[in-house]
Amino acid sequence: METERHPVPRVAAPWTLKAESYLLFLKLSILPPGLYDPLEEAWADEGLGTFTGGLGAIMIIRYTDTPVGPYDELMLIPGNFTVPQPSNGPPKIPKKALRIARIYVSQRTTTYNGRLNWNIPKHLARFEFSAPVTKEGVAPPEKLTVKVFAPGTVEGDGVVPFFAISLKPWRWVPAMPVNMKYVPLKMVHAQPPIPEPAGHRRAVETELDDGVKIDPYDISAKNEIAVAAGTDRWCSFDIGGKVARARGCWVEMLRSETGGEEESKYFSQVLKPWSVGGWMEEAVLEIEEPLEWKL
Repeated sequence: METERHPVPRVAAPWTLKAESYLLFLKLSILPPGLYDPLEEAWADEGLGTFTGGLGAIMIIRYTDTPVGPYDELMLIPGNFTVPQPSNGPPKIPKKALRIARIYVSQRTTTYNGRLNWNIPKHLARFEFSAPVTKEGVAPPEKLTVKVFAPGTVEGDGVVPFFAISLKPWRWVPAMPVNMKYVPLKMVHAQPPIPEPAGHRRAVETELDDGVKIDPYDISAKNEIAVAAGTDRWCSFDIGGKVARARGCWVEMLRSETGGEEESKYFSQVLKPWSVGGWMEEAVLEIEEPLEWKL
């Protein structure tokens, strides 16, 4: 729950964000092991919604401009879930909707605000990209490798990434603009109440009492507790926007040589996205104010 004082700035919804993103399609018949972070593992209870399948996705997003500054993101949306209905609540609560089940970001400020604004279960991680974001008038790289590491790791420490992928954008066909309003896929999400970790409020008070400002991009695990805020209500929201240049890409998962046991603590290692994905340059995304209710 939101505290009266917090060391991280509060930035309420709605948000407008600019980004380059990569969309990896999934079609799951059952939910994989390790779907949720241990903090949100209560979401596996079918009383909070039953998985109904449909088109899911892994999304990698490189935000270049947001209300809280730039950051990177890895998101897992397994598909649709039923949404429990209150006996008396606001109208227009969806009967089923997408659910962001697991998500990592490279910044503390968006972790705190994403959890409070939309019940998005953000956790910290370190990202590596083999090429910069594609600028207008510049061809995308022939290949892009994306690696995501556990919080607290540093480059060169020998720790293997818990997620790694190689993307090859289609450079032989022209990119096209896309208005998400006309895409025949619903982007409505519904998120259960989000737990807060033990020691959250103590960590907040400690940061405030110490008076030392922590770098928003310090992704050490100990600095996550203070920004892992919880909520006590459901919420749903839609995501819209426009993409200046959209194209396809070839997708290849890069599996860990260690067998993935350690990596599976952070991200399911059995997911198999389609070999064809989406590559979107200079997207402008709109995340609306949530519809909120309690059961």
